[in-house]
Amino acid sequence: MKYTLLKLLFAASILVFQVNMLTAQDGSAKATEKEEEGKKLRFNGLGRTLISQTGIDGNVLEADSSTIENLTDGEFMLDLAVNATPNKTSEVQAILRLRNEFGGFFGSGMSVEVRELWARGIIADAIKYRIGDMDVAMSPYTLFNTVEEGSVNEAAVFMPQREVFYYEQFYSDDNTRRLQGAKLDFGVDFTQGLEDIDFSGFIARVRGTDFFTTPTRFISGGQAKFSTVTLNDSLGLRANFGLNVAHTFDDLQSGEATSGIRNTVTTIDFDISILDKKDLGIHLVGETGRSNLELKADSVSIFEEDDTFLDIGAKVFFKPQKLTLSASFVDVGPDFFSIGAQSKRIDYTANKSFYNRIGTDRNVRMPSLFDITRDRALYTFQLSDRLMAYDPRYSNTMPYGTATPNRRGVRFGIDYGEQNDKIEANLGGAFMKEIRGQGTFELKDFTLLRAAANFNIHKFASWENKLRFTLGYQYESISRGGSEVEQADLSSNMIELGLEAELFPKFELLLGAKLLTAEGVDYVPRVDEFNDVKDFPSQFVADDTENLLGAGFKYEFKEGIYMTLQYQSFSSQLGTDDTNDYNLNQIFVLYNMKF
Repeated sequence: MKYTLLKLLFAASILVFQVNMLTAQDGSAKATEKEEEGKKLRFNGLGRTLISQTGIDGNVLEADSSTIENLTDGEFMLDLAVNATPNKTSEVQAILRLRNEFGGFFGSGMSVEVRELWARGIIADAIKYRIGDMDVAMSPYTLFNTVEEGSVNEAAVFMPQREVFYYEQFYSDDNTRRLQGAKLDFGVDFTQGLEDIDFSGFIARVRGTDFFTTPTRFISGGQAKFSTVTLNDSLGLRANFGLNVAHTFDDLQSGEATSGIRNTVTTIDFDISILDKKDLGIHLVGETGRSNLELKADSVSIFEEDDTFLDIGAKVFFKPQKLTLSASFVDVGPDFFSIGAQSKRIDYTANKSFYNRIGTDRNVRMPSLFDITRDRALYTFQLSDRLMAYDPRYSNTMPYGTATPNRRGVRFGIDYGEQNDKIEANLGGAFMKEIRGQGTFELKDFTLLRAAANFNIHKFASWENKLRFTLGYQYESISRGGSEVEQADLSSNMIELGLEAELFPKFELLLGAKLLTAEGVDYVPRVDEFNDVKDFPSQFVADDTENLLGAGFKYEFKEGIYMTLQYQSFSSQLGTDDTNDYNLNQIFVLYNMKF
């Protein structure tokens, strides 16, 4: 322990020195707006230093002498963005990454790569184009990057590490997916009836060929968004609606592949403002459409299936009260398949960065709240051509987001307040049922409840320094009747607590906790190609408790530049097999700079 503290103190001293140097450099190098005018070449980017030590103990290690109980790792990374504007209508950018693993000297563990490269511009003052890396999002049923499970209203103490893998995997608040290809956007304005139409189209390669059995895979799509003028001034009646198409296909001319898939999803979405007054607003919202999945061999169709979905509901806005109520009916067919919308962020089959196998039998350790919160190796932005694995303890009702197939039921939501209000809260959930049984004619029932609240305590007392308490809660259960071998009954509870206390300007104490309990049995199918259930490997039995606690300090030098020192402790207790109980602990220091 003494040597661990010495290592961390040494690393912290290096970081403080770097902070002083980089902050000064950032302040002196940044140009004013007038200085930026006329410049054709600009530099910005992100620098990060992360050093951590992770340890493991518990019952699972009592007879295990091969597992190293403490691991130290880290990285020094700089992403340098070079942005050039050769003229008023075009722009190019490249991000060059320099990275060195902690402990690497004289070039050992160092890598240099191009992280991002794109060009964009405007043609004839009318058409926007982009070539290279791009972020694209359409509707929740066509191309959409659904937020991962394992979090409802996460405490601020866990956010720095989450921000790291969000940045690494190109996640954004707009649920975009990172693609590489070409994109066009343009619009048309009207004088009556329609106000405008916005068109967008793209094509991107999502997989390369191996020149033998795996063909190159592309995804293409487009949107046409229509907006009407106000059709009734007294009611505020107007409508926004759109046509969305996403098409994923394999190029059978690449390599020696003889078979490939075609997945086409076509939808119509709408947002109709029935009433829009000063105090009240009522909107009819929804989306409906169809998917088609086809397997072709030598240009001949040998398999094909399609299905539909309907998602329709209403939103009511009580504007003075900052209150929004929503409810919708959802029916997503069992064979509905959308590669761009159903691909998950978390790959539960990926190897974890730390302690992937533990115990005397070297069994693969199941991903936990600890891993979901910090391990970027579990996360991906790639598109999957089949439904990915999921963990029913974290998400069972809609593991693939809104577009989860084989679901029929209702969703609801209540939202109150805004981010900087004294209280901001929301409550949501869903009551769903399977449309088609899996391995049985009996159908599963699903219940999902989620609640979150943020209390800005400093605003109640008119304090200058921030004091914020956050709360999140999720309850989920599934049930299925029938004979003993068909029955399923699994429930889980997750609680999140967080505290942000600004001890003095820009210096915060951060505390947080995640608590999960899961109990019951379920059958999680193993999905084959075309989302057919291959088998049920074994009965999923849970009597689990997971606790993740975090504490630390964060100092923000200026917007986008901060350093945090934290300690996290995790415990996993398996009621069905306490010999595999284990604990993980981590202490880390992170310096992050955007410039």
